[in-house]
Amino acid sequence: MKISITGIRDGLIVVALAIFMSLSLLAAFWLADEYHVKYVWVCFAWNSILMIPLFVRGFRGHIKRPSFIAFLAGLAVTHGLIMVSLISWVPLLYWFPLIAVELSAGAWAAYRLFGVIPSGDI
Repeated sequence: MKISITGIRDGLIVVALAIFMSLSLLAAFWLADEYHVKYVWVCFAWNSILMIPLFVRGFRGHIKRPSFIAFLAGLAVTHGLIMVSLISWVPLLYWFPLIAVELSAGAWAAYRLFGVIPSGDI
C-alpha cells in the first residue's frame, strides 16, 4: 500500500485546523468566563463569524458589491441570532431542519434581491 505525501499533508492540515479551532473555542469561552460575558454572546459571535467562509465560497463572484456585502452581514447576524435561539430553546432534533430552512431562505433572498445564485461549493 502506497500512501502519497499529499494525502498525509492534507490529513495533518485537517488535524492542525481541528486543534486550532478547538483551542480558539476554548480560549473564547475561557475569556468569556474571565470577563463575565454570557455564553450566549460567544455562541452568537462564533456562529456569525463561521458563516463568512461559507459566504465567500458560495458567493465568490459577487463579493465586490457593497450592497451585497451588507446583505451578507445581515444574513450572518440573522444566522447568529437563530443559532442562539436554537441553542437556548429548541431541542437538538429540530436544529437541522430549521437550519436548512434558514439557509434556504437566505439563498432565496439573495436570488430575489440581487439575482445571485450561490455556487454549489457551500
